[in-house]
Amino acid sequence: MMKNSSVTLRFLFSAFLVALPAIASASEWLQYESKPYGFAMLIPSGTSTKETEWTGGWGGLTAVSEGVKLFGLARLGARATDDEIEKFAVQTIGIPASAWTRIEQGTNKNGWNRYRIFQATQGSKLVFGAYGVGLKGNYLLYLETTPADFKEYRADYDKWYASIRVQ
Repeated sequence: MMKNSSVTLRFLFSAFLVALPAIASASEWLQYESKPYGFAMLIPSGTSTKETEWTGGWGGLTAVSEGVKLFGLARLGARATDDEIEKFAVQTIGIPASAWTRIEQGTNKNGWNRYRIFQATQGSKLVFGAYGVGLKGNYLLYLETTPADFKEYRADYDKWYASIRVQ
């Protein structure tokens, strides 16, 4: 299971995703909205996006920009437990649960009925994201980058996280 971190609520809502090397601070941000899956977020203009079906009824956005991978996954319908979503997340991301840190959790924010913010690191792979439940179903939104990139482009991660909305 994930370890809890002593991170403030300020960090929770200012720390998340989309650190895009070199172009991020210079690029314009565009609103990406997936009406079928019920989520929205900012992405840098020019980002290559694709909506994809995954296993177990999950589907949604995959995007790549400057080597940073962004995923916005949803499974509509019946609400899963946090443990069920976490199990799917661990299998999908490929980093064992023992390497995950829970940053924060909460309820009733930006469309989330309940959510958990996490960070997972294995070697040169850092994943930062959120999972939980909204009105339409279950969500797993995360970014894959490197620890160095995450540290260097933290402001861009903050901007992205602040833009996330689920239904």
